[in-house]
Amino acid sequence: MNMYAFQKLPQLVDKRGKLVHKGSYSKRKNGVNSITTRVWHHSLTKLSAGGSKIESFADFHVRTNGWPEIAYHLIINPKHVVDGKATIYYCVDIAKRSYHVGNSNTIGLGICVIGDYRTDKLDTPTLKSIQDLHAALIKDGIGKYDKAHNEMPGYSWKDCCVYSYQKAFKETLADNLPVKGTEPTEVPGLYTIQEGDTFWSIALKEKKDGITVEDLIAANPDVKPTELKVGQTIKLGAAKNTYTPTPETPKKEQSAYKYPLPSGVLKTGSTDKAAIKQLQNALNAVNFKCGTADGIYGAKTKDAVTRFQKVYSPYEVDGTYGPNTKSKLQAVLKSKGY
Repeated sequence: MNMYAFQKLPQLVDKRGKLVHKGSYSKRKNGVNSITTRVWHHSLTKLSAGGSKIESFADFHVRTNGWPEIAYHLIINPKHVVDGKATIYYCVDIAKRSYHVGNSNTIGLGICVIGDYRTDKLDTPTLKSIQDLHAALIKDGIGKYDKAHNEMPGYSWKDCCVYSYQKAFKETLADNLPVKGTEPTEVPGLYTIQEGDTFWSIALKEKKDGITVEDLIAANPDVKPTELKVGQTIKLGAAKNTYTPTPETPKKEQSAYKYPLPSGVLKTGSTDKAAIKQLQNALNAVNFKCGTADGIYGAKTKDAVTRFQKVYSPYEVDGTYGPNTKSKLQAVLKSKGY
């Protein structure tokens, strides 16, 4: 089988089948010939963040979103530069219908540039790889059009991608490249589920005042997050701050909650049995089972904390209970009425 021109790019690394996966995406109806649109994304994770790497994306997409493989076919990594060009990772076979753009998955090729370009800047090595990849895909006849994620049907409210991919194809110096691409529209009050959508993938959790998974769970009590159906309508924009107390509402003391949470840090080797029991009881209550609440921060408790973090703070997964995990766990407890 002949290789495509994009596969021959010197900065490309083939990662197909080498990342975390559970099964495989199905093939497009007409294979590669189904692709009409090259869809440009950015990861919405800052380049400085430790989780801005393909391994973290794969872990989040597979273990949290429940997808078979990582979402994007091709990922450009500005943090790994070889001979003046950013590395391009080939993550999912282009003949597969990966989950990255809902009901347009069959016709869309998913290309993601690592970074949050609301604040990060595209640099010259990244621009060179964007241009090389784009030119190679055109040479290969893969896709006819280029669009941003938020130019695809149903996703106009997405902050993705905010860099100007049209300019990126033409400019040679990063200094000349305007950051702004297509501005997102207002988040709709109601949203219709598309193929591959999950509460975790559509929540605007990366925004300071955004819509969290906990908001979506609280605002849609009759919807099972793990059993979303294409065409189903949920509250999205209307879910904002659903579980968050208003400023006028005084915070209850922890002891007033059914499952009070301890303060401080708990991890393997911690000896505060009373605090560990509180944590274990809370984890069991929200179905992140850790066995009997025995006050010992052992392997089961660390595993339960790790699983909880993978769902609710996927870029801070360390198996250690601290202030951020406490905040997330309290929100989930509240959304379940505890």
